[in-house]
Amino acid sequence: MIDKILTRRDGAVLTLTLHNPRLRNALDREMADALRDQIERCGDETRVIVLGGAGGAFCSGADLTVLVGRETPADPDQIIRVLTEGYHPLLRAIRAAPCPVIAAVDGSAAGIGCDLALACDLRLVSERAQFAELFINVGLVPDGGGTWTLPRLIGLGRALELMYTGAAVAAAEAVQIGLANRVLANADFAAEVAAFAQRLAAQAPNSLRRIRQAVYAAQELTFEQALAEEARHQLAIFHHPDGFEGFRAFLEKRAPVWTG
Repeated sequence: MIDKILTRRDGAVLTLTLHNPRLRNALDREMADALRDQIERCGDETRVIVLGGAGGAFCSGADLTVLVGRETPADPDQIIRVLTEGYHPLLRAIRAAPCPVIAAVDGSAAGIGCDLALACDLRLVSERAQFAELFINVGLVPDGGGTWTLPRLIGLGRALELMYTGAAVAAAEAVQIGLANRVLANADFAAEVAAFAQRLAAQAPNSLRRIRQAVYAAQELTFEQALAEEARHQLAIFHHPDGFEGFRAFLEKRAPVWTG
């Protein structure tokens, strides 16, 4: 049996790659559990996580061959258990990760694969990337948090249109409407993603962590509450060993040295 999740560490960058080539990286329970485990165990040495897919596809959706047998009736309760006990814990782990999570989308991100990419902080995409909320095509509703994430990224009207129609969004349009952050050339995609991840990993890790926490928390807060959260994080940073390193480095005309 092949290893369906490939892991690679380059310094402070942890890359997790879906590797289910026969099904264009369709996600099954085993893969979801393995991804969640890697994210939850990544440790302080990890400053950036990159989530990608092998073989020219990000993730084509859920592995329907596991969920629905060809000759036996589907068990609705079993399907929902895969969702709530497998996919949802993975999505929560991404949101609770201690560092930025980048979706490196090369090829198709469809169904739960689209929602998986939306759960990440940033989406770097190749020229051949496509996003599609395909649930309507099989008579379902989005079930990977897309009803929460997509309207926040591109607005309610656009999100509903994509969910109602199941239409695919190509790379350039994805950037234009705010679904993706930037398009990278197919030939240079892996190298450009790695370089971007390393640039992020060189930033102050405590600041990266706290920016992530503050921004996500602010989505559910009033403006006044968000200001209070920012002050709380800033005070915690000043009490951290790295708190004044940026100031010192600027005055001493050198690159800062972050301890974590």
